[in-house]
Amino acid sequence: VYTPTGTARERDIEAFYLKYFESIPYFRNRREQMGFFPIPNDPFGRTIPWCAVRGSGNKTVVLLHHNDVVDTDDYGTLRDVATSPDDLARAFASGGMKLDEDAARDLESGDWIFGRGVGDMKSGASIQMALVEKYANTAENADFKGNIVLIGLPDEENLSAGGRGAPLVLKKLKEMFEFEYLYAINSEPTDRTLGPDKPKLYTSSIGKALPLIYARGALSHSGRVYEGLNPINIMAHIVRRLDINPDFIDSSGIVTSAPAAFLYMKDGKNIYDASLPISATGVMNVMFLKKSVSDIIDIIRKNCESAFDETIADAQGSYDEYNRIMGVSRGKLPWRTSVKLYSEIHAEAERDSGDEFRNAMTRLSAELKARTASGEMNQIEASRTVVETTLLHRNDRSPVVVIALAPPYYPVVDNSMLGRRAEWADTILDDVIAFAGEKFSDHHIKHCLVGMSDLSYMLHNPRVNDVDYIKENMLLWGDIYSIPFEELAEISMPIVNIGPWSKGIHTFAERAWTEDIFNRTPRLLEFAINRIIS
Repeated sequence: VYTPTGTARERDIEAFYLKYFESIPYFRNRREQMGFFPIPNDPFGRTIPWCAVRGSGNKTVVLLHHNDVVDTDDYGTLRDVATSPDDLARAFASGGMKLDEDAARDLESGDWIFGRGVGDMKSGASIQMALVEKYANTAENADFKGNIVLIGLPDEENLSAGGRGAPLVLKKLKEMFEFEYLYAINSEPTDRTLGPDKPKLYTSSIGKALPLIYARGALSHSGRVYEGLNPINIMAHIVRRLDINPDFIDSSGIVTSAPAAFLYMKDGKNIYDASLPISATGVMNVMFLKKSVSDIIDIIRKNCESAFDETIADAQGSYDEYNRIMGVSRGKLPWRTSVKLYSEIHAEAERDSGDEFRNAMTRLSAELKARTASGEMNQIEASRTVVETTLLHRNDRSPVVVIALAPPYYPVVDNSMLGRRAEWADTILDDVIAFAGEKFSDHHIKHCLVGMSDLSYMLHNPRVNDVDYIKENMLLWGDIYSIPFEELAEISMPIVNIGPWSKGIHTFAERAWTEDIFNRTPRLLEFAINRIIS
């Protein structure tokens, strides 16, 4: 089922899950143990398919996977067969598209399945669903110890609406069935970059934030530049200071994050005219392992203040030279450095405009929700609009730099954050590694997933997740974007990713290894589940 992320077509998978649930006698006889959980405020009405195999006791393992995929545009003329592995393999073999040497060898070997979503992550989802069916059949006919919950999540490749909704459905199931969540197991694709016999077990996942920096200058005609202050100049100084700044580099164990990078920069003009722009916006990608969000924002704020100082100093130097050439003597330019967090300008707008501001924001939220849902406006543009509207309701109209957070936000997760539970969680994985070594001569390495996954919403650490700080500075927070931190804290559990070896993720050469799909990964997952419950 082709389920392109961030579209209404993701709902096409629901019929497949319903057919799967109803094909298993255990669930046909226990319809209260399966369902579709509506994601609150979802623009496409997407749901989270779930089912629960119940046995004796409260011990519960959560199996999660995502069911969306990136688009098939890069397949070119083969896009119509991109989700049909056999047809795609024949097209590749007949020269329909040139593969690199490694992919061509894998195709010729017959040991790899090619296709969009095969690696990321329908093979992992299929493994989990096959195991749940096996456990359900066992529970139907014999005593079964423990419980297994399966959840299928939409939107992982976009804004992780499913991942953010997962704590809500898991809390509901916990209340319904008195589950005690012991472990969350994802089956995202894994790589073997450390060696052909060294698969990775991901026991942590890197965090990601998107700080948005909005610079408002002072408007003037371009022929009278000293009467204004160009926000593009301010933003240029900010980018120069922050882009790939090593202060953002974060390390934990054997993993080191890349420095921050700007992904977006745009002035506030919609048409050309002869005036300076009134604003400029930049958005950064920041990956982190140990730093908190407030740590990251502190780095940004200090550099923005220095950049603003430099912009004013440069303008003053240019102004002084202009006056010298003109043979006149004039005083200082009026600009002062001002850098604020979004929470600060929001409080000032409340103070200055009161109900007028609150009513304007209510109307704006409804408008932005509709426009982002229809695709007319993206999350960055909507976030910028929130800042602009807030600034309009402050009495102070002088130049300012505003620092905020734009969606999405991915908390860093690491089993070591769990205190005493971390030792037990690690023991489980040591046993899984020993099993893999004995059965397959694989030497699994505990590693950090340096990418985004739904595991980010399975484990909660209040030190890293400054919940109030995030809520106060996250733009679009509420009906458009939110993270259920309270529910996340209630269901927080150890995490691990055990998935099949895959290559070429998100490219036309995407593929997964059949030995992992049909043999190794299912056996590893089954061993891990049994070991956790026992």
